[in-house]
Amino acid sequence: MIKIIRSFFPIHLIIGLLKYNLISLFYWSFLFLVVSDSFGSAFGIPLLFFSPEYLGEVSTVSFALLGFAVGGFTMAFNTYSYIKLGPRYPFLATLSRPFFKFCINNALLPTVFIIFYLIRMIDFQLSQEFASVKDVLLYAASFLSGFTAFITLSIFYFFPTTKEKGERPAHEETSSNPIQSVTQSKEKWYDYFRTEKERSYFYIGKRLKIHQSRSTRHLDKSIIEHIFAQNRINASIFEIITIIAFVVSGQFMNLPAFEFPAGMSIVLLLTIIHMLFSALMSWFHRWTYPIIFVSILLMNYLSMNTRFFAYTNYAYGIKYNEKYEKEYSIRSIEKCNENEKAADISSNNIISILENWKKGTGESKPKLVLLTTSGGGSRSALWTLTVLQNCDEQLNDALSIHMNLITGASGGMVGAAYFREIMLRSKNGEIKNRFDQRFKNNLGKDLLNKLSFSASTKDLFYRYQTFDYQGEKYPIDRGYAFEEHLHENTDHLMEHTLGYYQNPEKKALIPMMIFSPTIVNDGRRLLISSQSLQFLTKNSDAPKQVSISYENIDFQTFFEGNSPQNMRFSSVMRASATFPFIMPMMTMPTSPGMQLMDAGIRDNYGSKITLDYMFTLRKWIEQNTSGVIIVEIRDTKRILNEEAYDHISLTDKLTLPFGNMYNNFPRTQDFDQEQIMKIATAGFKFPVDIVTFNLRENKSDRISLSWHLTQQEKNKIKNAFFSEANQNSLKRLEQLLISN
Repeated sequence: MIKIIRSFFPIHLIIGLLKYNLISLFYWSFLFLVVSDSFGSAFGIPLLFFSPEYLGEVSTVSFALLGFAVGGFTMAFNTYSYIKLGPRYPFLATLSRPFFKFCINNALLPTVFIIFYLIRMIDFQLSQEFASVKDVLLYAASFLSGFTAFITLSIFYFFPTTKEKGERPAHEETSSNPIQSVTQSKEKWYDYFRTEKERSYFYIGKRLKIHQSRSTRHLDKSIIEHIFAQNRINASIFEIITIIAFVVSGQFMNLPAFEFPAGMSIVLLLTIIHMLFSALMSWFHRWTYPIIFVSILLMNYLSMNTRFFAYTNYAYGIKYNEKYEKEYSIRSIEKCNENEKAADISSNNIISILENWKKGTGESKPKLVLLTTSGGGSRSALWTLTVLQNCDEQLNDALSIHMNLITGASGGMVGAAYFREIMLRSKNGEIKNRFDQRFKNNLGKDLLNKLSFSASTKDLFYRYQTFDYQGEKYPIDRGYAFEEHLHENTDHLMEHTLGYYQNPEKKALIPMMIFSPTIVNDGRRLLISSQSLQFLTKNSDAPKQVSISYENIDFQTFFEGNSPQNMRFSSVMRASATFPFIMPMMTMPTSPGMQLMDAGIRDNYGSKITLDYMFTLRKWIEQNTSGVIIVEIRDTKRILNEEAYDHISLTDKLTLPFGNMYNNFPRTQDFDQEQIMKIATAGFKFPVDIVTFNLRENKSDRISLSWHLTQQEKNKIKNAFFSEANQNSLKRLEQLLISN
């Protein structure tokens, strides 16, 4: 028994993986970390595997698709392992269907993963999604069916029965170097065979019984060489066909049937990378890493000096011709911000809007409501819409009537924009009940599937498909996929240009919105609105001894010659919600290209813009209002209930200096903004009240930072409004508005 265990082939394959195939183990480790909830839990990555959605619902089909993708990854793992390890075990050549037998014996790691995944998925579905036992069992069966389908397709189609042991291949199938092929190395199996003593192994064979390997010394080496060559050629063909199939399927992502689950897209991306690396290792062996490094340097050079590998993402609607390209430099920023004439026109326009707003309230000195909403993907979008709709419904429209400005970041601004659009259509008679539950249902729909599928199949390679908007052509990428999915989910209500909202804002039919994406080049902010915001960028109020760094740039003024009002409104929202790597940075028509990213990098809560607005317009506010109410809609409470600190371990001491920069990023913004708010409000001659609605109040609460929400997370958002703290905030808001 000890001899069998010591010579058991599956165990030797695991050892072989540790010695010769660490790259595959890295990918498996990633999947194990995700499924164990040890990686990406804050962003909801594990939920994409535990509760995959297809066509808007968790179903047997969605689990079957995920299983199909895991089957593809498993076969990529098997093919690469066979190429790396097969020649080290020449007895495989004596077996019928050697690759098939190899896969069976190499199944230990995939089997452990599948069992572990199913246990975690079943527990999640029963405890978190409250699915019935029957449904959960169907989900598990569907996953296994999808997995088995891909494995079966691969084994019996791409790897047909090879020559039986002892049979000599035809002359034309033999060559002096038969392993040479488009995806194979020059390394020969017998380089190992000549130097290593032949061993006997116990392997899993026919009917899953244990068999002992036979000696290969009596066989013609050309036959053994041919068998390995044939299987490696088939493995290469399998890799090429699979990659092509994935890429081609990405060209049909606009069809609903190709909106595959995001978890499936993640596995597909791993599969493609694994297969590409496998092919490179097969071609170039130890030269693979230097070649990859040189290729990255070459791609970087070409992206800087040519149009190749630029992967430019555009703001749809504005002009990008070289004729309209602006210089982006300190001099051009200074020239724009010191434009006093534009600042005066902008200021007079905002005063006019405020006068219309005041008239619309019907009060002599109304409360001025300024809304700030935090970033946070779909959770912030749905939470913002939920708070605004519930408050406005219970306060008989008092909130929307007194609201003049909306600022914030990312998902919160998407939810606020949707609320504002519904408000405008309601006033125009297009919507009868603007508090209808269907609007919340729409915003809670998945936004990640199409985006992630595009990232794994289309953005990874050449993007040759284009679409037309406002007479211009733009490449189709994951930025486009996000916007299209958002419009589909929201019934295309926000399918407008930025300029569409200019007149309704001027008439104060709806509050103004200020988007403030971060300029990656230098950390400044681009202030985007349908109105000119030049009045917020001028520095006439700053003391002369204070150094002026021109933090804000007005979009309408700086890009005046690029038709800024024609910018697609969904592109404006996306610019403010471009979370790193999830969506591409947006390149503006400047030289060098101005790169835009998530507004939350600089101000995740919109507080800085709100303070700038109050400071610049402080005289008008003092004379025409009875004070300001800042309504904060936050996805996370400043100090969570039950928050505690752990002891710091040795590894923590190594990782904390880096992890601290990310983990405490929102907290440091809170500290800075609280201090600025305290100093600023103390100098105002009008009262400033702050009313806060928090989504996450307890440390144990968990709603992922993602563009995908599970049903349980949607229920949490719905119920959060009725927490004791949020109900107290509603009462306080009511008192402030009614007492006035």
